[in-house]
Amino acid sequence: MQRLISSRPIPRAPSKRGWLDALLFVLFLTGMGALLIRGWQFYALSVGERVDHSDFRVLGPSGSLGQSYGIAGTVLIFTNLLYLVRRRFARLSVGSLRTWLDLHAFTGLFGGMLVVFHSAFQARSTISLITLGSLFAVIGTGVVGRFLHSLAPRPDLELLDRQLALLDRVGPNMGQILKERVTRVPVAEVPGRCSLWTALSALPTFWHEAAQRRAMINHVIGYYAQHEPVAVARLAQPIAVCSRLFRAEVRARAATALLSAWRSMHRLSALLMVFLVVMHIAIAWYYGFIWAVAE
Repeated sequence: MQRLISSRPIPRAPSKRGWLDALLFVLFLTGMGALLIRGWQFYALSVGERVDHSDFRVLGPSGSLGQSYGIAGTVLIFTNLLYLVRRRFARLSVGSLRTWLDLHAFTGLFGGMLVVFHSAFQARSTISLITLGSLFAVIGTGVVGRFLHSLAPRPDLELLDRQLALLDRVGPNMGQILKERVTRVPVAEVPGRCSLWTALSALPTFWHEAAQRRAMINHVIGYYAQHEPVAVARLAQPIAVCSRLFRAEVRARAATALLSAWRSMHRLSALLMVFLVVMHIAIAWYYGFIWAVAE
């Protein structure tokens, strides 16, 4: 009995994907640092001063290296869109969706960084300014979406069942009663395809559900504490785990609803960015061709 009600923390399995996140983050920082070191003296100059710099025909938007940044960034941005195809065919066994999401975030950030270096940190035309603006909008909505995705996964229900079973073995039907009472709390729901405003306006109902679950858990635990105070005190760790997982399930549903609505905004900004990037390339190629003929 003493072993069952031990209050030692429950060990957590190490994240299987943490190494990939860390590797991609290090690659991003290393790449950005290398590009900054390569062209820092040039990028720190004003537009007028850059003309006389030795790297003007190398790191400028039309320079050999600057243009290569733009091409590589564009390729990464279009590669980034393959994640949408992978999500559309979720049952394919071509890597996990989590891995594809990590690569989606990396290619988006790295491709956007290369486009910024391609512009040499100066947008000197309207189309360039709009394209960079749409790029930052995509990156910004993507970063927020990635954060929401980290909140969306369902809690470990197997761990919850094990903790409830532990409560049952110490307090008569304690785990069963706790689960039954919590599931009686009205469930907050939103439509499957809703606007961002609808998802945001529904958040208070999720918070209310989580608060009701916490109150119900405290009520049940308080009842048992009156009859078995010593046992309940020793069960502090399993009780805390059950409470956390019950509330995490509500948080996951709220984050999933918000993420679904947020994806629509991210997808729209991505399509606009692709259109502007194609237009930017077409205009640059057209005027480059005209100037080449004129020469």
